[in-house]
Amino acid sequence: MYRRDLRDTDYDGLLADMAVADRVVQAAVGPDGRIAYAKTRELTTDLWLAADGADVRLTSEGASAMRYGRTDARWIDWSPDGDRIAFVTAESELATVDADTGTVEVLTDLEGGISGLAWGEPGIAIVTDSFSRASLAVVSPDGDRVEAIANDEYLYADPHWQGETVVATRSTHADFFDHEAALVRVPLDADGEVTELFAEPGVRAACPRPRPGDDEAVAFVHDGSGYDAVYGIDGSDVEGGADADPATALYGVPETEIAAPEWNDAGDRLAVTATKHGRVGVHAVGVDGALPDAESAPGLDADPESADDADVLASGDALHGAPRWDGDRVVSVRETPTEPPAVVDAASGERLTPPATAGLATRLPEPEAFTYDSGGTEIQAVIHPPPSDAEPGSVPLLVKPHGGPTAFDGFGFDHRAAYFAALGYAVVRPNYRGSDGFGRAFRMANDGDWGGGDLDDVIRAADATAVRYDAVDADRVGIFGGSGGGLMTVNALGTSDRFRAGAAFYGVYDYESFVDDTDDVGWQLLKRELGDFVDDLDAYRDASPIRTVPDIDDPLMVLHGEEDARVPISQSEQLVAELEAHGVRHELRRYDGEPHGFGKLEDVVDAYTRVADLFAKYLRELPDDGGSRPYEPPE
Repeated sequence: MYRRDLRDTDYDGLLADMAVADRVVQAAVGPDGRIAYAKTRELTTDLWLAADGADVRLTSEGASAMRYGRTDARWIDWSPDGDRIAFVTAESELATVDADTGTVEVLTDLEGGISGLAWGEPGIAIVTDSFSRASLAVVSPDGDRVEAIANDEYLYADPHWQGETVVATRSTHADFFDHEAALVRVPLDADGEVTELFAEPGVRAACPRPRPGDDEAVAFVHDGSGYDAVYGIDGSDVEGGADADPATALYGVPETEIAAPEWNDAGDRLAVTATKHGRVGVHAVGVDGALPDAESAPGLDADPESADDADVLASGDALHGAPRWDGDRVVSVRETPTEPPAVVDAASGERLTPPATAGLATRLPEPEAFTYDSGGTEIQAVIHPPPSDAEPGSVPLLVKPHGGPTAFDGFGFDHRAAYFAALGYAVVRPNYRGSDGFGRAFRMANDGDWGGGDLDDVIRAADATAVRYDAVDADRVGIFGGSGGGLMTVNALGTSDRFRAGAAFYGVYDYESFVDDTDDVGWQLLKRELGDFVDDLDAYRDASPIRTVPDIDDPLMVLHGEEDARVPISQSEQLVAELEAHGVRHELRRYDGEPHGFGKLEDVVDAYTRVADLFAKYLRELPDDGGSRPYEPPE
């Protein structure tokens, strides 16, 4: 499939630099203003400490942490006295590290993983699979005691302490958190009754944040209005199941997802993220007076540009996450299309952690956004456009559908798209139906229709881009993506003649067999998208991308990691067997030791340069001056 003489290998160094660039995952501000943060390089994440202009590495044997989106849980937290930091080890155990000495103490020896924690006076609350899937437990700071406080038929998430109780969200196994979840209070006594503070059918509660100094009031997020917004509730009104006043709307912005609220120490201001059109900013909101009344709060139809009690701290072409108060300022984890995630002062933009790679920003192209019509549905896309001075029809196009599918492509650091843009392609990333960040209805729009309207959106992105940019050659189009983007790639090649070549990374191709091979998260995702396996097996079979293989006429590269637990490599093996049976030109590349997503430098470079060679062969044109490189066979 390769013709390396058609590709400019000068950009391989850029790809390598982006692959090893440091990426901050989460950050937490200690009582004394020091910032602990988890930073990832290649496949290794460790805990670091930023204080007084210096950065100290606290762990060296790995940590586990997830990127903090607008409704995600914390993976690191400070002790109340500010001496230690709780984190999850690379082996998925709870540990603490001394912020002064770097001494690590592992507190647990559990059978299940940990997916969220909070440190309060009574101990460290964790969400763990040790007792049952996503149960809630408390660990003593010395590790002598590990007790389940909620071990039942529910899935718990995002714990936070309020006095001697834990406030969290929970959902049933069938609902999954992004469909429906309730806000609950859990007592330390495992035999005590869990109190529902807020629950509405078809509404997702998230991000519980007890108000500092208040034993009852909680700010949280729910999407009952159609978009995430911040609400407040007085927990004393619902004790014992008594009728309660509905949650009070504190802050919402039309057609914007408002989430990740964080109180300042005084409990009179909230920092929140604001997600709209692929951008995530940070706002600060005043909440004076009694929380249940919230008479001075802006409410759901706030205009943050003019509201007296709301300030836009950060906006523009960037993604912000994990806002935290540091005195009177707010810090956040920010990434841009040319800068990997780092901790910054949200308002000033001042970087508070070291740069990832010197000079990287000056070497990367800037994307822009546009919208297009897809069968009557407006779809937003982010694109690395062709150069403004490019000749008509001179630039080939790549379509890159994101994974998830409940995710979105925005103005963040995407080294894969940036690499192909640097090679001279226009690269479009459509936020197809089912993408996050565009309201609840859009997020759920592909439930029961996976591979329907969302696939149409992906395919139509090619035509929409060619119409918008004269320089794009509508006949030279490729497609590539990972996970959910991988299955979209196979579906697109098998259901349309729009693309000349494709590359599918670690995708799901046979939903029926995937049910048996994946982890619980993958299984829940299938239930949400396709319904109950037992009741409708035919839906799983009919929707599987592997069914389209007989209609694929174009070359396909299949790439997968050997250690992928979310989507086992057996999915790609099944796909390749079907490709072989139908005589489709293909190649399978296996990567030893890689999980769901590639992180090792040598694997990232190998995988994406091979895909670049594929697209060079099938999409590029020989330069008129004969200036292509002489072919050098790979070693």
